Amino acid sequence: MIIAIAGSTASGKTQLALELAAQLDGEILCADSRQIYRELDIGTAKPSQAEQAQVPHHLFDIAEPLENFTLSQYCQAAENCFAQIEAKDRLPFLVGGTGLYFRSLLYDYTLPQVKPQADLRTELETWDNQRLAMELQRVDPISAERLHLNDRRRKIRALEVYQVTGQPISQWQTRSQTINRRCLYLGLRVPKERLYQRIQQRIQIMIDQGLIEEVEQLRQKYGKDLPLLQTLNYAEINAYLDQHWDLESAKEKMFIHTRQYARRQITWFKRDQEIKWFELNSSADLKQAAEWVKSALGAHHE
Repeated sequence: MIIAIAGSTASGKTQLALELAAQLDGEILCADSRQIYRELDIGTAKPSQAEQAQVPHHLFDIAEPLENFTLSQYCQAAENCFAQIEAKDRLPFLVGGTGLYFRSLLYDYTLPQVKPQADLRTELETWDNQRLAMELQRVDPISAERLHLNDRRRKIRALEVYQVTGQPISQWQTRSQTINRRCLYLGLRVPKERLYQRIQQRIQIMIDQGLIEEVEQLRQKYGKDLPLLQTLNYAEINAYLDQHWDLESAKEKMFIHTRQYARRQITWFKRDQEIKWFELNSSADLKQAAEWVKSALGAHHE
């Protein structure tokens, strides 16, 4: 049995997962495509060392910032973790906001079998974000709509698949209609105004915890053109350090881009009809979600 907890950024997934995993002999697996990278801690809202010490955590910090860690690699690592956790008769919790990770692990999902094309990638890396977006809109409008303007890594992968196969990656990525393994799949949704408040609070916490210093260290070590520095929260601070705008403007852009990202996440997860959704209007609703999981687990074991 797998407990899958999905939802948008800042919806309370980590809090719920920690509470349940501690009560149910569980271990948490990362389902966030940036939290898998070392050295990207504050800007990805990675669980703190204190939180990770509460219950075993897996798949965090498994890739280097310069590494192109593929979906296939992630799925293999996750399957190994599932097997190890279940062999100990413990409960795996798959937690995060990257819909593609959930879809790949919980459904029969088709992946394009296209190896990285070094020369093509080198060429595409020279393109700016606008050119990548325009080309992807031309050959694969579905993927272009789904991906953020700054998500260079996935845009390049989508163009790579199209160049090699002649078909958009969105056509290759098909899934079964139903989940292919024993799983409780729940999603957390926060009303818009409350979510926006939580996002603003999180941005300020990131700044207070040292996000600017984290970006400075990444720039010094890997250069300011590191692809991961073009992603949410890092891109805005990266531009601030280049003096394209002041800190308040950077925070406002982080807020706008995070809101947009949260909407895309919810749109993605809405396609998975098996999700049991919980609307979080207060902390009491988080307890209701926890009780549903425990009750459903009890029913499965009867």
